[in-house]
Amino acid sequence: MKTLANVMTTTLQKIEVKANIVTASRMMRDGQVGSLVVIRQGELMRDLEEEIIGLITETDIIRKVVAQERSLTVTTVDDVMTNPMITVEASWPIQEAYQMMKDSGVRHLLVTQKKVVIGLVSLRDILANWQESQ
Repeated sequence: MKTLANVMTTTLQKIEVKANIVTASRMMRDGQVGSLVVIRQGELMRDLEEEIIGLITETDIIRKVVAQERSLTVTTVDDVMTNPMITVEASWPIQEAYQMMKDSGVRHLLVTQKKVVIGLVSLRDILANWQESQ
C-alpha cells in the first residue's frame, strides 16, 4: 500500500507572507505548481529560521482575489492564504489523505513527519497514484 511518503513532493516552493498576488502567481507559473508554502522569516537578525504559516493555491487566488476584483498588487499572500493549514503524516495511506481532502474541501495537504513539514501532496499526486496503491 502506497503512503504519502511515496507520492508527495519534497521540494517546497515557498513565498514570504507579505508578497503580493502578482509575485505569487508568477512563482506558481514559473515553478509550474498549483500552490506555494507561505513562510514568515524570523523577526530578529539572529533569528534566521523561517516559520511555515500557511498555503496559497491557485484556487485561493481565483476565488479570493480575481472573483472579488481585488487588486493583484495590493492584496498580499496573507490576505488570502489558507490557514490554518491541514497537515497529515507521511505514513498515511493515500486513500486516507484523499478522504481528508474530500471532507475538508481542499486539494493540497502539507505532509509532516514528527510534526515537521517535509512535503506537500496534491489531489493530482494522489489520483496519479491511486491504482498503484490498491
